[in-house]
Amino acid sequence: MDDGILEEYLDRTVRVHFTPAMIGSSLSPFTEGKLYDYSPNGILLEERDGSLDYIPFTSVRLIQIRPKPGLWERLTGSG
Repeated sequence: MDDGILEEYLDRTVRVHFTPAMIGSSLSPFTEGKLYDYSPNGILLEERDGSLDYIPFTSVRLIQIRPKPGLWERLTGSG
């Protein structure tokens, strides 16, 4: 992973999708939280209750990051 690629997304809500090997019958295929920190080996997500979850990149299939609201969305409160 390139150094600093996630830097601009710190403190943003993300959805992390797990690799198929990490998904069980009673486990969710993804988790959501605020991107707290990252390293070359994995990421830290802040849960709603303030706890931190470490997710190694070997378990990650995809990280979805919503774009920041545009001017119109900020003015109207939509989005």
